[in-house]
Amino acid sequence: ALIGTLAGYSMAHRVATSCCLARATWRRKASSQFCRQLLRARHVHQTMPGASYSSDSKLTTGRGLLDRDLGQPSHFTHPSLIGEEEVLPGMHKREFAERRERLMQEIAKTHSGMTNLNHLVIIPGAPVVYMSQDVFYPFHQNPDLLYLTGYQEPDAVLVLEGSGAALPSHKSTLYVRPRDLYRELWDGPRAGPDGAQQLTGVDEAHPIDMLEKHLESYSSKGYSVWYYTKKTVNPACDEVVISSLTKSQESHIMSVHDISHQLQTLRVTKSPSEIALMKKAGQISSIAFKECIKSTCPGMNESEVEARMEYWSKKQGARRLSFVPVVAGGSKANVLHNVSNNRELKAGDLVLVDAGCDYHGYMSDITRTWPVDGKFTAAQKDLYEIVLAVKDASIKACRSGISLNFLHSAAVDMLANELTALGIIPKGLSKSEVSQSMGELLPHHLGHFLGMDVHDCMEVDRNVVLEPGMVATIEPGVYITEKWSETVLTKGAKELAGTGIRIEDDVVITESGCEVLNTGCPQTISELEK
Repeated sequence: ALIGTLAGYSMAHRVATSCCLARATWRRKASSQFCRQLLRARHVHQTMPGASYSSDSKLTTGRGLLDRDLGQPSHFTHPSLIGEEEVLPGMHKREFAERRERLMQEIAKTHSGMTNLNHLVIIPGAPVVYMSQDVFYPFHQNPDLLYLTGYQEPDAVLVLEGSGAALPSHKSTLYVRPRDLYRELWDGPRAGPDGAQQLTGVDEAHPIDMLEKHLESYSSKGYSVWYYTKKTVNPACDEVVISSLTKSQESHIMSVHDISHQLQTLRVTKSPSEIALMKKAGQISSIAFKECIKSTCPGMNESEVEARMEYWSKKQGARRLSFVPVVAGGSKANVLHNVSNNRELKAGDLVLVDAGCDYHGYMSDITRTWPVDGKFTAAQKDLYEIVLAVKDASIKACRSGISLNFLHSAAVDMLANELTALGIIPKGLSKSEVSQSMGELLPHHLGHFLGMDVHDCMEVDRNVVLEPGMVATIEPGVYITEKWSETVLTKGAKELAGTGIRIEDDVVITESGCEVLNTGCPQTISELEK
């Protein structure tokens, strides 16, 4: 029916449409679709059969706004996954409204929040990014926008306006791509302003090409602006924000602040619904690891392990892997972020795999190391047991009231003692020499925060005291490089030259300690050997 409708247009209309589309294609080579919209390029809008345009150019239908595909999973398209009034699985739109209010409360605690009533928070969504002409990377939403709205389409912008009343009182407005039948024919359904408002529960929603005009209206009213000043999320949005707020000769912006710290202060502590999604991500990855461990054999390429990890993750409902996985056989395990994943696995070697999945915007991050041929050598087993013991001890010590840096220091001390006993660190070294040795054998931190990003909330210092709801990785490792092997290893430990072992779990801090999110993922010698 759609093709028939398009075919019925007049020749003149089709010629005009083709010209507009040709211009749009040319512009896309230079910038994202968001840039075109924000620069007020003209778009071709067709009318769906049985639909009409309202006076404000929003595409409407006779059906309920949520009784259609909105371009992301919803109760209408995924009733077994997402409940009524939920934006993400288990997350009611009320929770997103509470997050927006808590953000404004954080702003109220600042000096600017205490001295000015007018605040404008601008959170851009991510654009579609192209790896080459017309070939795009899989879309990944700006986690901050996802956290505050649950909205998953590209090229959206959230504006929170606190004006004339004490914070956290505010108005939330989401600017999104308008409905566009032609683009939806190619790219899939869009929510449009009406659908976005109904889906997310924001106060208002408008087409994205109205953003610049609306921002201009704030430029002379003495607002404090909260935006990203330390990073770029969407270059086109940067241009619009700067130009619209400084265009008028009467522009009067009180101050400009980076919003990252306030957002990450909120995001670092997870709600019960967030923890539920992260548990699911951990369970999915645990099963994927089981299958990869079970199928590994000499002669297999590292890329096949990567492929199996992705297959088993997506088979269970993950959207994608949370990052490019590390699959490192033999001495390649000493390259911390080895992602070439292109070598043959050999008998007698260990393979280190660092991988996780993205489950509705929440990440898992797990590492396991196992023997390619199904059996540890005696030396490999001794070293593996040390790393496993340090990991287990660190998790046992992980609780509210201490910091990740404290856990790291304790793990380094324990690891140093065990490696000295094994002959990997020479005996009789001074404290500073042992510290230097451990800097080479364990060059990374014991853990990092985890959530909507793999390395989540990077502005939250690792000296921050852990609290219930925080999620972090615990990942001790030992990496015996060829250089270390030649100069330091005792004769009895020479067999371990080139060996790299890391074991990583994801934990959530609880009132009584911590809970591992990826329970069931093989880790003991008996679970890893065939």
